[in-house]
Amino acid sequence: WGAGSVAANMAQMQVLGRHDVPVSSPTFGPSGDLFTISASGDIFRYTGSMDYDNEFQAEAWGNSAGQPQGLQFDSQGVAFVCDAAHQAIFRIMCLKTEDGLQRQEIEPYVREYEQSQLLGPNSLCLSRQTGMLYFTDSGPFGETSLQNPRGSVFAISPSTQLLIPLCLNTLAYPCGVALSPDEKNIYVAETAMNRILRFTQYPPQVFHCSVFHQMAGRFGPTALCVSSSGDIYVAHFDFADNTPMGRIVVMNSEGEVTQHISVPGPEITGLCLTPDERYLIVAERSTTSLYRTQLMQ
Repeated sequence: WGAGSVAANMAQMQVLGRHDVPVSSPTFGPSGDLFTISASGDIFRYTGSMDYDNEFQAEAWGNSAGQPQGLQFDSQGVAFVCDAAHQAIFRIMCLKTEDGLQRQEIEPYVREYEQSQLLGPNSLCLSRQTGMLYFTDSGPFGETSLQNPRGSVFAISPSTQLLIPLCLNTLAYPCGVALSPDEKNIYVAETAMNRILRFTQYPPQVFHCSVFHQMAGRFGPTALCVSSSGDIYVAHFDFADNTPMGRIVVMNSEGEVTQHISVPGPEITGLCLTPDERYLIVAERSTTSLYRTQLMQ
């Protein structure tokens, strides 16, 4: 990269929380609380103020009792969890009982497509306009690879719960998925091909896929999030044995790289923006930490 073309952002990363096990898939619930999900199945809710430099308090909110990879909430506060061990997406609701205790209800949401078991859902995102749920089906890490590109991208209709394949059994570890602000485009990180794919709708509900951005170096992109202005934040994952520092690549809606953000660890497993888009939240596996960095306005 030319020094003039990309402003490397070495903004100070602040630790929001450290855990005994890695957490991934940071996301905000409808009430504005931050959540993550851990490799052991625990869903954590964080309490604290984003504007102060202190570590957040984490409390257990629920548990998927499996090998969870992706987490999202709908507008009603229902959690959707991608689970590789159960090869399914679960719906989890936390309800208050009459005696004030919290009770968890968990049910499978989707397990198969045309009588075939899913490989293992990885990441998901929800359309705020239509309620459509988009998810990647990659299987456990390494199961779908360059040698065995059988990963898929699906959409689920909220009214029928039918699965619509956007790309079936052809991808090398499809991971992060995110919608453009107008929800006409779906971005997918195809990790093992080191590239970002874009699915565009024309006409609506008819999807066309192309390579949006071919990356170079490192292992490949894992997590994605998109700002309201259309900027795409891409976690460019690598293994800690290869490099001590992590990197987030920021690109505009034309796929042009505008910025790099450094992270104190390269195994980035999740990204999200705060609701006011002042901060980027980053989950990193090798340091088992959750970070935040302030974004340039």
